[in-house]
Amino acid sequence: MAYCDAVLGKVGLRDGREVVLREAVPADVSCIVRLYAGLSPESFRSRFYSSRPAPPVVARLARIDVAPGTVCLVAAMASEPGRLAAEARYIPNDEDGGELAITVLDDFQGLGLGRRMLSALLARAASAGLARLSAVVSVSNGPMLHLLTRHGWVLTEPADESLVVRVEISATGGMPGWPRAAAGRRILVERRGWFEDSRVTALRAGGNDVRQCAGPDLRSGRACPLVEAGRCPLAEDADRIVTLLPGGDEGCIAVAEAHRRLWPGKLTQPSSLLPFLAADIAGRALARLPQCSRAGDRWYLVSSPLPV
Repeated sequence: MAYCDAVLGKVGLRDGREVVLREAVPADVSCIVRLYAGLSPESFRSRFYSSRPAPPVVARLARIDVAPGTVCLVAAMASEPGRLAAEARYIPNDEDGGELAITVLDDFQGLGLGRRMLSALLARAASAGLARLSAVVSVSNGPMLHLLTRHGWVLTEPADESLVVRVEISATGGMPGWPRAAAGRRILVERRGWFEDSRVTALRAGGNDVRQCAGPDLRSGRACPLVEAGRCPLAEDADRIVTLLPGGDEGCIAVAEAHRRLWPGKLTQPSSLLPFLAADIAGRALARLPQCSRAGDRWYLVSSPLPV
């Protein structure tokens, strides 16, 4: 019960009001519907990336039984236990990760409640054996991006035409590691920015599992765990490390030096990306060629009796 003792219960907010954090039960679904209905149009769009739909759709969004392993936490107003100030949930999407979402009523935003909800959700995920949680966020949703990037984080999907990104954070502290079932080669790209450039796009198109780290930022206080503590699971378990960080930044220079010292064979310079990508594409093309065998003066597809 250490998890419950540590993160659930009555919480005081910056304006003096109190809420009670607890795990949601089926009876809370109608309260979650009212929470969603009480959001301003801007807050609803930030949370669901659309204008407010018809009530039946909102009711479906509020369900807490959408998938096995789903966890939903609510913050009920201490003065009105039947009214919710916030809700946070995650849905497992692979064996050691899940997708999170947080909703805070407009009148309770900016009071530290979102931070408390996220901390409680991460603790709950860690107690369930999950290592990572991700969130789909609009690049215009500064408060949510700030909330997530206070933790160790990586960009797993850059901004597309809808201007949303997928950010992944660690549920156990430090930087998030790679998924246990990562597909393709694990390529760590160190680069700043929410939008992808052509080099990173080509890496993804080659079937690689790409994680993008923004590196250290002395202005915001973001440090590199590899430089500060000597460990970074992303770098340790990567097959390739591509550094596209600013060359004149003191913190970025320290990161590049650490990579060269610890994993010189993994480090790929931008100038080396073109032959690397060409070899990758050629290898994938050869793997897709049909397998043939020869009988006399004819060649046959292995999976077909017809000559070629």
